[in-house]
Amino acid sequence: MEKAPNRSKKSNTPPAQSKQEKMKRIEYKGEHIRASRTGGVAARATVSDKKLGIGATVNTKHGLRLHKRLWNGARVGFQKGRFQFIGRYGKGPFKINQSKKGFSASYSNSFGSYNFFKPQYSSFRMGGLHFRGQTAQMLQAVIMLFVGTFNLILFSFRAIYVLGWVVYQIVVFFVKFAWASFQFLKELVLGFIQGFKETPK
Repeated sequence: MEKAPNRSKKSNTPPAQSKQEKMKRIEYKGEHIRASRTGGVAARATVSDKKLGIGATVNTKHGLRLHKRLWNGARVGFQKGRFQFIGRYGKGPFKINQSKKGFSASYSNSFGSYNFFKPQYSSFRMGGLHFRGQTAQMLQAVIMLFVGTFNLILFSFRAIYVLGWVVYQIVVFFVKFAWASFQFLKELVLGFIQGFKETPK
């Protein structure tokens, strides 16, 4: 009797990497303590010399990291034998970010930042909780939509006010010009009539 061939059951469980990407990150970040839902609790301390631009950070989870400032906004570092390069340029809320993988652009606000080229790297902070990934991307989109709508309404009111002020000034100018022209013609006609009456026959 022939044995039925073994049919390999396909697992419906996605790979670990896909699971990790879908996980929502919740984090508390203090001055020396950092706790997250996925990473646990870790303590860290940083020592740096601002004049030389050299610093070191000791982390109970990731070990020692050495970093050196290259120029304003850019630094290099080493951690666990891996080379790091981080650069952030720009003033105000819009920044250009540089790393070993290339460039990206981000917008920062009081709740975190939104990365336009790599939305999965966006962050959102509120009440000591730190969100990253898809959750942060969605929350930042809501915040930017709200802020953008508010600024658009505010800009519309200002534009209407300025336009009304310009129209008012134009109307006032033409009214004054018309009144001055009327007074000039009136004086001219009255003077002509008065002169005609005083002309000897």
